[in-house]
Amino acid sequence: MTDISTFNHEADERVAAKHAVSIAEENWRSLCTQYASTFVAAERRSSDVQSALKELLQEINCNTKPSVKRVGRALDPNYAEGDNDEDEDGEGEERDEPTQPASALLADLAEKHRLRRRTLMQHSSLLELLELPSLMDACVRSSLYEDALSIAGFANTLERRHLMESSSSSEKKEVEQQTVVVGVVSEIRRREADLRRMLIHRLRGDVTMPQCLEVVTALRRLNGVELERRNNKSGEQHDLEGVHAAMEMRLQVDFLEARDAWLEGGIAKVGSAQAAAAAASDKGGASSRTSAQAEQILDGIERYRTRCFEIVTQFLAIFRGSFAPSTSSSNNQDHSFSLLSMWTARRVQTFLTSLNSNMISHVHDTATLRDALDASSFFASSMGRVGADFQSLLAPIFEPLVTNMIVGYWSDGLNGMSETLKACRDAGIAGPLFGTETSSSKESSDGINVDDVDVQSSRTPHPPRSLLALPPLARFLNAYLTGLNELRRCLLPGAFPSIRLAHSKLIADAKMALQANERAALTPGLRGEATKLREAAAKMKAEFDKCVEPYMQISLEVALGSFDYAIAEADKARVEAEKKAAVLAAEKARVDAEERAKAEAEELAARLKAEAETAAAEAAIAQMKVEEEEHSIEERESTEVQSD
Repeated sequence: MTDISTFNHEADERVAAKHAVSIAEENWRSLCTQYASTFVAAERRSSDVQSALKELLQEINCNTKPSVKRVGRALDPNYAEGDNDEDEDGEGEERDEPTQPASALLADLAEKHRLRRRTLMQHSSLLELLELPSLMDACVRSSLYEDALSIAGFANTLERRHLMESSSSSEKKEVEQQTVVVGVVSEIRRREADLRRMLIHRLRGDVTMPQCLEVVTALRRLNGVELERRNNKSGEQHDLEGVHAAMEMRLQVDFLEARDAWLEGGIAKVGSAQAAAAAASDKGGASSRTSAQAEQILDGIERYRTRCFEIVTQFLAIFRGSFAPSTSSSNNQDHSFSLLSMWTARRVQTFLTSLNSNMISHVHDTATLRDALDASSFFASSMGRVGADFQSLLAPIFEPLVTNMIVGYWSDGLNGMSETLKACRDAGIAGPLFGTETSSSKESSDGINVDDVDVQSSRTPHPPRSLLALPPLARFLNAYLTGLNELRRCLLPGAFPSIRLAHSKLIADAKMALQANERAALTPGLRGEATKLREAAAKMKAEFDKCVEPYMQISLEVALGSFDYAIAEADKARVEAEKKAAVLAAEKARVDAEERAKAEAEELAARLKAEAETAAAEAAIAQMKVEEEEHSIEERESTEVQSD
């Protein structure tokens, strides 16, 4: 047990180490990609410096060697002007030049020496001038944009003071003496390009609104430096307003391209996270994998929404208020709005294409589809605040998906019923085709159908209980109702026509399947329980036409929330309620009449009984009177006899 745990621990360490190595390699590649432009620029500058040094050495050799030879000839007493000697290197062009006297050459050397000493006295200033490109490069690398822009502006001043004045003169020698200034200015121009690339690259990251304003302001100042340089050139006519408008348009394009790269980077991260989540949830089963993919899709929609809205908001905040209310500026503003609208339309189309592919690949239940629809609708309504509402474009994506999901449930139910019927036919057994016989309705003690009352009191009809005796039809109906339950989770009115067509096709296919089963059951030579199979086939066909098809139609109308069907059901319920009220009133009247008749009969019987009792009492009284009279007569007779 210990060895196994140790092995698992080592395996986990290896996996962690491998993961760390992959992360480090990815970071290294991202850093290389991020600073690739800097590496290339440094390499180019190194090669340029080496080539410049080689050219400088060659120029020094070419310029100093003839002068040294001329001085040597002038100072050599044995040298004569007629001597026809050539250079050791084969340069014979100097032999025709007249040799100057030693005093003139020495004066020339003294003048050059004085000039060099004067140059050495300005060594610190010249050194600072030569260090300007390196200083600007350091500022660019350190993100000191203000200092870098100040150096770029100083380069324009330097160019205007030294180069523009010399270019107006006709002497080429004076222009050739400004090679140092030309080199410094050209190097600073290269650093300006590096600065522009660095600023645009910063917009490719996650930057806030103040940072965007800082970067765009720096880019505009860089454009101002370029405009100043164009304005400094004499002899050239420039439409500065047109150039400025073109630069501003280019700045907007660069801004949208950079922010677009940031948006694509976020989507790529969501895609990689989605793949990782899907791979990690493979061990957890299909349900966990589906839930992870659904969460990643919703996360991707939310990330896309926030980033798109942030980019549009930043663009409007930065570029919409940068124009004055003039005619040309209004034209530029129209161009900026058209540019933003084109970018927004492209991003929305890209989002819809990606959403459609993700929905088809990873969404297989209507609950997730409904969540994605809600998130996309919220995205569209959010973009509507900036004039880019695309809710009408969501229906063509989600409606076919809903229809396909519902039809998938229905097709599975129909295929299952057909396979069950075929398997029972081939095996010759009819047991799976019959179930427990149950009563399709209950009656109360008063003889009223309880199911009819329930159906009329509820909009959702109850499934017919008679189908419990036919399991294949019951399972088919269960699959149909499962599809309708899924439809209720994501009910889209635009999908109703296609769902109705699919329903009609399902009814026709089910009837054809039952008819084919009945024909196959009636085929002579059917083995096994042929009689029961034929009976089941006929019963299922009759039950489908009598009970299942009407119930499916009613259930579909209830699920779709049909207004006409609701009105018909309300009218039907009202008629049934009126009939029931009439029946109850008649029953109550009958009961009241019976009670009244019973009361009258009882009253009559009581009266007759009272009369009979009265008559009996009177008869008894009369009998008593007769008896008393007879007794009195007898007493009187006995008294008379005794008296006699």
